[in-house]
Amino acid sequence: MNKEEIICSCNGVTLQEIEEAVKMGDRTFEDVQSRLRIGKQCIKCKDLASLYIESFVEELE
Repeated sequence: MNKEEIICSCNGVTLQEIEEAVKMGDRTFEDVQSRLRIGKQCIKCKDLASLYIESFVEELE
């Protein structure tokens, strides 16, 4: 898994930033969206980002 992979190309949000947001307490796409502005424009990243968010949440629990 490449942590530098850009997940949201509109806002340049990386996989590492998503993981950090989950570690800071975000648990849903909407939580991460609020923190990082991911998916605020074209929303093409929503499905992939949601999968990663779920995976990171599972790792923490």
